[in-house]
Amino acid sequence: MQDSFVNSLLDVPVGQIEAFLKQKLQGDVQLEVVEQNRTSGTNFVRKVVITANNLPVIRATVSFDSSKLSEQILSELLRKNKGIGSILTQNNIAAQRNVISFESGSDGTIKRNYEIIDNNAVLFYVSEEILLVNLLANKNSS
Repeated sequence: MQDSFVNSLLDVPVGQIEAFLKQKLQGDVQLEVVEQNRTSGTNFVRKVVITANNLPVIRATVSFDSSKLSEQILSELLRKNKGIGSILTQNNIAAQRNVISFESGSDGTIKRNYEIIDNNAVLFYVSEEILLVNLLANKNSS
């Protein structure tokens, strides 16, 4: 792995990535829900981008079955203004990340797929891409 900053990012608990980046990076860090759609029945897909100084540093596609979520969490998700981890944290859900696959690409990306689990139930499936060049460019400028 490139450096301890990246390793620390990979170890950040569910719900704290945005706060971690705001603390560690120089400038403006924003999470944006780019798209969220029902794919069928109770299944949804949500696309999220976290930017630092208008450069994408993390892109994620999240799949979930709304029937597995409380009405409160689903309501907050459908508003599309907060990250999933933040919503879980605000609802006192200490979810865990179960990494399914991890790949460090020669193109300067890290790709990982993981499940967000609470009480042995998979709540979300996440496919995430971390853009190291953009991430480290913002880190180095601080």
